[in-house]
Amino acid sequence: MTGGVDEVESKHPVPDPGELADRLGALGFRAAPEQEQLDEYYDTPDGQLRRQDLVARLRVVAGVVTAGFKGPRSYADDGTYRRVEVEFPAGGDARDAFARQGLVVVWRLAKRRREFRRDGLVVAVDELPRVGTYVEFEGDPALITLARRQVTGLIGPPEPRNYAELAAAWLRAHGRPDARELTF
Repeated sequence: MTGGVDEVESKHPVPDPGELADRLGALGFRAAPEQEQLDEYYDTPDGQLRRQDLVARLRVVAGVVTAGFKGPRSYADDGTYRRVEVEFPAGGDARDAFARQGLVVVWRLAKRRREFRRDGLVVAVDELPRVGTYVEFEGDPALITLARRQVTGLIGPPEPRNYAELAAAWLRAHGRPDARELTF
C-alpha cells in the first residue's frame, strides 16, 4: 500500500522480471532490497469475507507482523481497480484477536517482493512460488497509466484476480484443489 486508505492498483503478469527491473531502473525508479513475505488470509469458516470481496490479512516480513484489511474492489475500464485498504503494525496477539472474531486462516501464500519507487508510484515485482511473477502498480491512476506505457511489451494484460485467487487457480489446475498454502 502506498499510504492512506485509498488503494489504486493494476496487476500484470511479467514474462521476464530481470528485463522489467532493468527498464524500471533506466526510467529512474529507485529499487529497494528484495523481501520475503508470508501472507496469511483470514475469513469466517463459511467464507463471508470472500463472498463480499473483503480481505483480512496478516503479513510477516522479517518477523514483523502487519495487519491489513481491504474493502471490495471497484474496477475501471483500463484494468486498474480501487479499494479501501488499511494496514498497521500488529503485535503477537493479532492471530488470537482474529480467532476471537471467529476468523480462521484460509490461505498462506509466500512471495518475494522487490519494490521500485518514483514520484509517489510504487511498482512491486512479486515472485509467487510456481505461479509466476507479477507486477503491481500502486498509486495515482495517471502515474500508473504512464508507467504501464513505459514498460509496454514487458508486462502482460491486467490481471483482475488477487494472489490468493491466482494461487488457488494454479493449484486446481495442478490437481491440488484442496490445498490452502503455496510457499517456496
